[in-house]
Amino acid sequence: MAEESLYAVLGTREGALQEDILRAFRAHAFDWGALQNGKEEERMRFRQWAHAYAVLSDHALRAKYDAEGEDASFREKLNLALDLALKGYDDEMLAEYLRRLSFSEETISELMASVSKVRATLAAPEISRIQQTEKGFRQVRAGQGWQWVVEGFMLFRKAPLIWIVLCMILTGIGLTLSLIPVAGEIVLYLASPIFAAGLMQGCRDLEQGGELELAHLFVGFRKDIQQLFLVGGVYLFGQMLILGLMIAFGGDTMSKFFFGTSDVDPSTLPAAEMSRVMLALLVGMAASIPLMMMIWFAPMLVIFRGVQAKVAMRLSFSACFSNMLPFLVFGSVFLALAFLSGITFGLGLLLMIPLMFTSSYASYRDIFENRPHIDIEVG
Repeated sequence: MAEESLYAVLGTREGALQEDILRAFRAHAFDWGALQNGKEEERMRFRQWAHAYAVLSDHALRAKYDAEGEDASFREKLNLALDLALKGYDDEMLAEYLRRLSFSEETISELMASVSKVRATLAAPEISRIQQTEKGFRQVRAGQGWQWVVEGFMLFRKAPLIWIVLCMILTGIGLTLSLIPVAGEIVLYLASPIFAAGLMQGCRDLEQGGELELAHLFVGFRKDIQQLFLVGGVYLFGQMLILGLMIAFGGDTMSKFFFGTSDVDPSTLPAAEMSRVMLALLVGMAASIPLMMMIWFAPMLVIFRGVQAKVAMRLSFSACFSNMLPFLVFGSVFLALAFLSGITFGLGLLLMIPLMFTSSYASYRDIFENRPHIDIEVG
């Protein structure tokens, strides 16, 4: 009788994306604390799922498994390491015990990384908890806003050229669509969360040792597109409401600005009319903030957690509202970067645009997965 594949153990298919592997493991796994006092039968099932997750969530181990099949020796050693961790061994004690068994440093490092990943994954908010209670995020200190930028820069440095190319392609798509009256802008707003989801998956794959590819830009079109499309629909509707508000406050002058029915020179406007325009701009900026709060984390919650668009947007808004201070710091950093981009004739945008995506991913990891530090090697 053929041994059950690791994909079957988790209930996923061969070729599954990393978020599918994560979601499948979370659907099976128990709480780490409960496992420490659980029955042996529960722990045995957990070891099966943990082994499958450790292998399939690691790019190198997964490639080796797909090519050569299961490494029985690694399974046995990982089961031992998991048992010791469940008995309360901390990282230092566990590493020392494994050395006493004459395991190589490479093997010890591999086992420790797998145990840490399993433990961290179980400590992160569960999918069911997010869907049912719409909680599962944390409030962080203001200084984390700067830390997100630092972590984002680390991800950018991992593959700077491909990041620049991807963002140039995305910018080109946006500019092309904007040239198409009405329909182009509608498509752009609807597709924005879908493109963002693909780039967020690229961040996750980079973090886990994989490669960033041009194909990442279109991952969202192959995965959870319906929910991402709904997020885009809310984004579009919100922008239409904001436009209506600005026209209502700014009158005919603001309408001419937006629709280009005639040339408008701000320097020739009467003071009263200019005041209306400025008020309309302030109203538009104020109304844009809650919309961006709804959209900020929504694509990541859809692709990484599998939540519905409605829940993802409410949860995103709540998380942003609870973390206003770090987001103020975060926004201030990007205002400074925007100024630097301006005085460098736009060259700074080659860094600023990719950094916006990578830093957004860092903020998600910190707030929703309680993982404030990205641990990657920059080659």
